[in-house]
Amino acid sequence: MKEKKPFVANKNHFYVFTGIFLCLLSIILVLNVGPVARVLSTPFTYTLGWVSYFLYLAINILGLRMIFIKKFFRLRFNSYFFASIILLVSILMIVSHFAIMNDPDVGGKIVALSSNGTDKIGVMDVYSNLFNKVNGGYMTAQTLPLFEYKFGAGISGHFLVAVFNGLFGIVNGGIIFAVVLAVIAILIYFLPLILRLMGQTKEKKPANKQAEREEKETVSDISPQKQNQQRVKNIDVVKHASEIDVDNYESEIMGAPKRSAGMSSPMFNQQINGTGSFDASGNGMFAPAKFINLDQQYVQPEAAQQPEQSYQEPLMEEVSPSPQVEQDPKQEQLQLDFDAAPEYNEELVKAKPVFQEPTMVPPAPQPAMVQPQVQPQPMVEQPKPRERVKWIQPSTEVLNTYEISEALETNRRVADERKIVIDETINNFGVGAHVEDYTIGPSVTRFNISYDRNVSSRSVSNLVQDIQIRLGGVSARFESIVEGQSTSGLEIPNATITTVSFKDVYEALPDVKKHPLAVAFGKNIKGDVIYADFDEFPHALVAGTTGSGKSIFINSIIVSLIMRNSPDDLKMVLVDPKKVEMSRYKDMPHLLCPIITEAQEAKALMVKLCEEMERRYGLFSENGCSNIREFNEDAPGLGLEKLPYIMIFFDEYADMVDQCKEISMPVVSIAQKARACGIHMCIATQRPSTNVVTGVIKANLPTHVALMMASAVDSVTIIGEGGAEKLIGKGDMLVQSPLVSRVGVVRLQGCFIHRQEINRVVGYLKEHYETHYDEKYLNLAQEAEQAANEYAQTPEFKEAAGNSEEERYQAIKEWVLTQEFMSISRIQRECAVGFNRAGRFFLRLQAEGVVGNETEGNKGCRVNGDRLSSTSNDVVTSDEQTSFRSDD
Repeated sequence: MKEKKPFVANKNHFYVFTGIFLCLLSIILVLNVGPVARVLSTPFTYTLGWVSYFLYLAINILGLRMIFIKKFFRLRFNSYFFASIILLVSILMIVSHFAIMNDPDVGGKIVALSSNGTDKIGVMDVYSNLFNKVNGGYMTAQTLPLFEYKFGAGISGHFLVAVFNGLFGIVNGGIIFAVVLAVIAILIYFLPLILRLMGQTKEKKPANKQAEREEKETVSDISPQKQNQQRVKNIDVVKHASEIDVDNYESEIMGAPKRSAGMSSPMFNQQINGTGSFDASGNGMFAPAKFINLDQQYVQPEAAQQPEQSYQEPLMEEVSPSPQVEQDPKQEQLQLDFDAAPEYNEELVKAKPVFQEPTMVPPAPQPAMVQPQVQPQPMVEQPKPRERVKWIQPSTEVLNTYEISEALETNRRVADERKIVIDETINNFGVGAHVEDYTIGPSVTRFNISYDRNVSSRSVSNLVQDIQIRLGGVSARFESIVEGQSTSGLEIPNATITTVSFKDVYEALPDVKKHPLAVAFGKNIKGDVIYADFDEFPHALVAGTTGSGKSIFINSIIVSLIMRNSPDDLKMVLVDPKKVEMSRYKDMPHLLCPIITEAQEAKALMVKLCEEMERRYGLFSENGCSNIREFNEDAPGLGLEKLPYIMIFFDEYADMVDQCKEISMPVVSIAQKARACGIHMCIATQRPSTNVVTGVIKANLPTHVALMMASAVDSVTIIGEGGAEKLIGKGDMLVQSPLVSRVGVVRLQGCFIHRQEINRVVGYLKEHYETHYDEKYLNLAQEAEQAANEYAQTPEFKEAAGNSEEERYQAIKEWVLTQEFMSISRIQRECAVGFNRAGRFFLRLQAEGVVGNETEGNKGCRVNGDRLSSTSNDVVTSDEQTSFRSDD
């Protein structure tokens, strides 16, 4: 028989059960029949009298709300709440007053706190024999005349009446005060409505002060910071000049303030700089045109006109005439030679890209950060759930800031010269296209090329090599389709490559509550920060040669995650075969286990993570959840602990595959199924050959980051097209991800994070939070060795070895590489071969360098596992895997 699953009560069950109990309780109190009901209702009847029936009704409504809506009532301490309290007090006093008036025992006496025997009677005297006079006794009476007898509003109402009767000294003192309270409560209820009606009828005064202030202010008084804060509005709003009101003119482009009635229309200012472009002054208005001789130097105007001044005739600045040619100022005119070839500076055009060393800006002194108080974990004999720590994110003050102002000016001058050369080259070949404008990015400048109607983008693509020759051999990459633009892009490296700081991209990340695993890839050519969430993409593949910035990119992702998530919400697994790249994160609180450096340990780790994945899916199935977000939301109500996200970072994945080919199976399993359970991977490799980055891995890791590649074949392996071999390194990358762009790859400049920044962040975490490794992942080396020994004894190992000596040697060699020490007797004993054959195999292993020549005691000779990568390239792993190039 199929076993039934145990019933697990959740929050909804609690609401339903509590609501049913409250409904039954209210019915029992209303009926008030029987000793049990009479005992339960006695406190309410004695305190509130027949007003207690309103309380019973409120209990019933609360129970129905919990059954159907599954929510409690939330009290809001506002004016309505206090008005309700005042109204309740007045009702208690009014009900009790009329009950006293109809009571024959009072006999016209004033109800007071204490009795004097003549004209006052005490409150307790009124209630002294009450429970014995009602139908032979309160507890034995079947019916209670609460609405007919002197219960009134209970002892609370009588007490209030007695208090205010004593204050005023008259019989009706309490009722007068109760009526006043009732009127006050009603006024408080209707006060917002009265104020709203008064606000609608009241006329608004015109804001003349603001208009007068704007007329008095000049553009020169506006600070540069305020001018920089003005944003560009939609220029499509103004379609015709006739739609602009001259008296209330406001620039739709620069967001300039309104002009006064005496202000003139916009004035144009022509810059004689060889390009014939128009420029606007800082106040959003155009200055008058000036015509000067081409032989004279152009002198920029010192100040723009003030917006309050009316239009005047343009004044010519005094320019000293040329010493060679004397000319009358009255005969000066604008001279244009349309047949002359454009002049440009060859040194700027052929400028080679130079990496600018980042200049760090010393941070301003900041107050000391609030350090979280972390309680030490108590030592207990039995393991119990550890309390979640109080998480305080590290401040961004620990991150560096860099200056880039000088590099921007240099790149702008170079871009102006290169624009002239590109236009000249395209026109010389008779192609109907021209450079419309350019966009300067951190590492490259994109020249936006516009076409005539009958010109194809391929015509410009065929001229890329000729343009590179004209530019002095500078590499260029042509992008026919630019997302969001109607032009193509020609990307050319900058003369000075600026630094994108990690602090800039980190501060641009979205809210951590909605996107806890959001990471920034870098900045695009426009300067926008491009980011994505691991919970959405969900695995990443990073490839790049030495010096391309692969390690810095991985470090930026790791630091982003550990600064935004607490150790209870995120656990990391770092696999570092080189043993030095991730050593800075040693004993970090976010680590699930110590840093893995051996291939066999990495395989055992991935197998355990596959088991954890299946365990999590079992929890989701039992509790009706489909992913980790839903489970963590329902976990507190179900009495379960929240599950942390697990991030796996592989550095030099190709070296791992060379040492242990079986590691690819659990990696593929996690890549295929682990997204919903919160396990994500980021695989980095320096050698993206097809026998390492197989088709299955590429299909299940949809986000590909290609930094500088050695050849176009490697670029095709990662992103499916060439172009990565033309990158300039230092974080210049091509990103292929459906979350970043649907058109194709996007060129970005990765951020730079200094090792000091990593040390500060990790040091802060180590200082304030303790490191707790998971015990299941601490004995990976012993489990890997045990698994290898068990496999050597299985029939599959012996059958796989074959009958030929060469096949058996290769099988034994793979097993030997999983061990630490080896000897002839061990090969003979565990591999079931004779002594002579075991000796030959052992000598051959020593000759190939797999096993050392020196014997270390009874253990045998040490196995050199690092030699596997140099000898395993000769062994073909699969008939279907093909390498496009050799790795010599």
